[in-house]
This record gives sequence, structure tokens and C-alpha cells, in this order.
Amino acid sequence: MIELAFDLQNYNPDGKTDKRVAARGIACRDGKYLMVTGNNGAFRFPGGGVEKGESLADAMCREVKEESGYSVAPETAREWAVVRERRKGLIADILEMDSYYFLCEISGAGGEQLLDEGEAEDGLRPVWMDLEEALAANRRLEESGVTAPWPARLLREIKVMERLLQEGNAV
Repeated sequence: MIELAFDLQNYNPDGKTDKRVAARGIACRDGKYLMVTGNNGAFRFPGGGVEKGESLADAMCREVKEESGYSVAPETAREWAVVRERRKGLIADILEMDSYYFLCEISGAGGEQLLDEGEAEDGLRPVWMDLEEALAANRRLEESGVTAPWPARLLREIKVMERLLQEGNAV
């Protein structure tokens, strides 16, 4: 499994730490990748927090369905990478987050999204994107400084997209 890491060093090093684990899905169909985008125009792979008692693969399948409306064929899920982030947190002084990325396949057509309030307010919606186009759009956003409130999320997705391209799209 590939391991990527970054530390923004924008926190009090003596502060309290909140640890989170997330699972995200990377699905490709006809050369396009399933991503989600919102009002700020950033592109990311669907995924989110792992709930208590839930496996990483189960969390990824659930989150992809909730955020995109598409169902993952569970038997196709295979761990590909983990991104380890350390940055200023919202709940505690420091957030340490491990995001596990799975390569997977989508079964069937898209359905209804099950968004939380913040995702709905952000206008989160699924798109099938060319990987290079999504990466270019995210880089433009990063360069413009219009990343608030999620600069770390944008950086994480840029790193993952770059690595996918290096690996020959891996999917």
C-alpha cells in the first residue's frame, strides 16, 4: 500500500490531539473518475469518517453511496493508499487524520445522495471527471488561495491525484 503524508505545522505542538480515520473510494469508468464537487469547484474522491465498529471497506462503500448516490461493488474494493495528515484541528488543537483510499468499481447507475447538512449546503454533487482536468482545477484553486475552509482537503486530493497519474492511473 502506498503511504503519503503531510504536516502543515499550523498548530500548537503542545496541544491536544484528535485522531480520525476516513475511507475514500476511487472508481473509474470509461476513463473518467467518480468525484464529488461543491460550490467552491474543488474535486475530491467521495468518502468520509469511519464509524465505530465499521471496517474501512464498509465505510468506503457507505460514504461513496451517501456522497455520490453510486453503489460500490464491495468485492472489487482493494486498499491502494493511505494519506496521513497532521494539521490544526477544529475540535482539538491538532488533527491527525488517516485517509484510506480504495480502488473500486461502481455497480449500476447512480441513485439518490444522502448528504449531511454541511454537504447539502456546499452543493455537493457527483461528477465523472478526467483525472488530469480535476487535478488542474484543484491546482488552480490552490494557487488562487480560494481554498478556505479546506486547504488541507485540497492538498490531500492533489497529492492523491498526482500519485494516481504517476502510477498510470492505477485503476
